[in-house]
Amino acid sequence: MMRRFGWALAATSLLLTTFSGVASAADMAVKAPPPPAVVPYSWTGCYVGIEGGGSWGRDRAISNGTNNGVANGSAGVLKTAGDISGGLVGGTLGCNYQWNQWVFGIEGDGSWSGEKGSSNLVPPFVTTFKEDVSQSYIATIRGRIGFAVVPTVLLYGTAGGAFADLRIHEFDPTAAAGSAAAIGATETHSYAGWTAGAGVEWGFYPNWSAKFEYLYMDLGSKGFFQTTTTGCCTFQSTHLTDNIVRAGINYRFNWPRPVVAKY
Repeated sequence: MMRRFGWALAATSLLLTTFSGVASAADMAVKAPPPPAVVPYSWTGCYVGIEGGGSWGRDRAISNGTNNGVANGSAGVLKTAGDISGGLVGGTLGCNYQWNQWVFGIEGDGSWSGEKGSSNLVPPFVTTFKEDVSQSYIATIRGRIGFAVVPTVLLYGTAGGAFADLRIHEFDPTAAAGSAAAIGATETHSYAGWTAGAGVEWGFYPNWSAKFEYLYMDLGSKGFFQTTTTGCCTFQSTHLTDNIVRAGINYRFNWPRPVVAKY
């Protein structure tokens, strides 16, 4: 009898100890999992984008002194000057590499341009003659150097080569229909020069950014109307400049192991 009572007492004691341990473990606070690691924003990678805005410029024509090979004594004289303006829209392709807060990159873009303008010739040329000018494209390839003032805001400067075309139609709208003066002459030439500007880019979402920039372009000079089938017009050298203000959105393809910026 005493032996059975002893076994019962030992079993009861073991059960009480077990339940006490389980209760104590249940009362212990569960350790919270660590927060997810924050991946720092990086500008490193290649990107594609779209952009659009407006442009305004100026064409300035200086006489080269001949009309279809015949000297007319006007070399070096201003022939006409006018303003051109219009909208533009196009695409962008580029790559960046970030080192601490500095960002280095290269970018190219091509845009349809709707710039147009018109001006009349100035004395000693016949002032009823006018030039209608238009542009169909603008393109650039540039280097960029930027500084990330905060991880997602990049201020940058940019410079490189610029390319565009210019179409000039010179004619006299007051001349008799069908005459050489009324028909005039039309030529289109491509230009190549330099560009420089600045902008700001904002990384508003992982891999997505929006930018706003200004570019100045000096596209140099081209000769127009050295010889024409109609016998019009005075051979000229036309200098072209442009200003561009535009906004854009880029999508960036991150490279592996992005550079970690230190702020």
